[in-house]
Amino acid sequence: MDKKRAVAAALAAVAAFTVFTAGGTSPQTAIDIAQQTAFLAAGIKLPDNKEILTSLPMESSESEEPPQESAQEAVKPEDTSESSTPDTTSATVELPTVTAPDAAEAAPETAARVISQNITEFDDGLDYSAEGTQSGIIYRKNYSGYQGDDYITLPDGGVVWNCTSDSAETLTQAAEELPELSVKLNSEEPQVLIVHTHTTESYEPYQRSYYDSSFPFRTRDPSHNMVRVGEALAQRLAEHGISVLHDGTIHDYPAYTGAYDRSEATIRAALEQYPSIKIIIDLHRDAISNPDGSRTAPVAEINGRSAAQFMIITGCDDGRFGNMPEYIENFKLACLIQSSAEELYPGLARPILFDYRNYNQHISTGSLLIEVGSHANSLDEAVYSGELLGDSIAKALEQLAAE
Repeated sequence: MDKKRAVAAALAAVAAFTVFTAGGTSPQTAIDIAQQTAFLAAGIKLPDNKEILTSLPMESSESEEPPQESAQEAVKPEDTSESSTPDTTSATVELPTVTAPDAAEAAPETAARVISQNITEFDDGLDYSAEGTQSGIIYRKNYSGYQGDDYITLPDGGVVWNCTSDSAETLTQAAEELPELSVKLNSEEPQVLIVHTHTTESYEPYQRSYYDSSFPFRTRDPSHNMVRVGEALAQRLAEHGISVLHDGTIHDYPAYTGAYDRSEATIRAALEQYPSIKIIIDLHRDAISNPDGSRTAPVAEINGRSAAQFMIITGCDDGRFGNMPEYIENFKLACLIQSSAEELYPGLARPILFDYRNYNQHISTGSLLIEVGSHANSLDEAVYSGELLGDSIAKALEQLAAE
């Protein structure tokens, strides 16, 4: 046989042996496949009674009300009135592909990954399908269309709710500038850190027009609290070539007070372990309760599905904190993400809240707090929003990609 066929036959035999050594099949099956592949590659016809093995058999693997918060944490209340809130695990082994000399090379696969750590399984024993009691009404509302002296419209359509003395002119100019950050795409080193200061925050079990006052809106179950939404966000970022470290450490249980001190320790440990991290996202959910006892779920319809609106909160230092000299860089990042979301999914983002707050945003100029929905939203709405938020953040970070 000619040289090309000899080389192909040899590579096929090596491929079958590689799968055997990886534990993908039995010795005899590997030998049969190597023999058959070598014969076929060499142009030798198999006997009529010989069954052709086309693939290898593979095995697949398969709340409580918070106590009084500290001074820093009390800035973000657990419940806010509507009037004060602006309107991996299946493993497979594949045979190496033998390509002809003149075949085009396949595009390299992304090296981005999600590193999930400190996520502890916990079963809270709740029945998430129960109808429950109809304790109060849930209103569904899209927060948009705000105008006035406190609201700044960004060039790409996003809105900032300015609760500081910084002028609209100063913030508008800053919003048009890119933050001084640089991220690497398709790198195994994490560029984004996702944490949850209030990890146990959770949602309605499913979409409904009422809430059950006996149903807790906090749980340590990572499949129903902020960790679930964080995983959706992390996975979508990785799909866009952005590696993520997702830390599921519970910071608000058993003690609620001091949660931000504990999450700061988590963040600093992560930055020490992975100096590549440039963006820090503290992922929360809001709680919008109204004077009449009703609750509001901020929603947007995206591609025919209901998504929980998200809100970015970026802090400003009026001298009380004394450790946020570059807070405007966080603001620039918030505006970049807001504009990207407005371009991709109009109406998904509530106005950015720019206020005198800290939320550990002194640690890095790439730090933001993001609220996904409220306790009146359903879990599926929040998870869907996490995915859409991932698209929006990825679009923003592509503009900050290092050459």
